[in-house]
Amino acid sequence: MARFTLPRDLYHGEGSLAELKNLKGKKAVVVVGGGSMKRFGFLQKVEDYLKEAGMEVALFEGVEPDPSVETVMKGAKLMQEFGPDWIVAIGGGSPIDAAKAMWAFYEYPDTKFEDLITPFNFPTLRTKAKFCAIPSTSGTATEVTAFSVITDYHKLLSRKRRREKNRDFRMISWYLRQRITMPE
Repeated sequence: MARFTLPRDLYHGEGSLAELKNLKGKKAVVVVGGGSMKRFGFLQKVEDYLKEAGMEVALFEGVEPDPSVETVMKGAKLMQEFGPDWIVAIGGGSPIDAAKAMWAFYEYPDTKFEDLITPFNFPTLRTKAKFCAIPSTSGTATEVTAFSVITDYHKLLSRKRRREKNRDFRMISWYLRQRITMPE
């Protein structure tokens, strides 16, 4: 037997981004990548809709392609300090993957990366915050999956190899599925 699970709510089409103003909460952290979401005005729309919903908004900007462990931990620290009840990721696969991992470390700050990379060995999420993904691309489908790929640039796959190789952490959990996805 196989199982295929998607997020609970998918909004799509013209005007779907405006659904952000209907979210219930007090604080939201918005996680975004390099800058195109800002340059094209989407980040401002997200902020405005969340503020219209009555939320205080904090930004975590600059998630790099193939997000690093360090980026995830910085974002989780921001979340721990700010205390959001919504995490909103906007952009391509990298900011969404990073935000999903940040979410796990926000809710369970004493957890180690090594504890989360065992497939489906994840603590229950949504105890502190809910998650909303707003994809700007169609490729990785991270907005509807239980997966997050984070890169550890400081570890080697094998000490015997002379060339440094990146080590990707693949985090897999039903709990990483978002509550809301809003491709517009």
